[in-house]
Amino acid sequence: MIPAMVRAMRPKQWLKNVLVFAAPGAAGVLDSPDDFVTTVIAFVAFCLAASGTYVWNDLSDLEADRTHPTKRHRPFAAGLVPLGVARTIAVVLPLAALAVAGATGRWETVGVIAVYLVLTISYTFWLKDVAIIDLLAVASGFVLRAAAGAVAVDVPMSRWFILCCLLYTSDAADERV
Repeated sequence: MIPAMVRAMRPKQWLKNVLVFAAPGAAGVLDSPDDFVTTVIAFVAFCLAASGTYVWNDLSDLEADRTHPTKRHRPFAAGLVPLGVARTIAVVLPLAALAVAGATGRWETVGVIAVYLVLTISYTFWLKDVAIIDLLAVASGFVLRAAAGAVAVDVPMSRWFILCCLLYTSDAADERV
């Protein structure tokens, strides 16, 4: 059951969270051990948050996934993880993400993670069915990743930096859960 739970957390998708390192890297602070560790903590928080929202999505789409040719193999749809355990994971991962974000020592990091959680859970239950808004929600997720790194180590994000993050999302259609 544990390998199935890990697979449900979609660790392959964590690569997107490397954007957390973008602002600290651009600001040249990653050579500071404290800032590097803080950025890693923000990265871990984002991985937990993203995994939590993927679990929420899979629970939300459970019945449809069970009849889908490929999604029926997802751990919850395939019955590899009991639904009670899945629901517990769906609550624990976002809460753990907020707690880990708090370990950065900056409330702003917790705020960015909280906004990401609200946005992506709203996407799961509502926004993915609203044209244009669904794309804006997906794009916002990438900007929030970059913002998490910036606020974690207290470096500014220029308008150009934010624009680059938004433009990066043009290839991010696979972000949609």
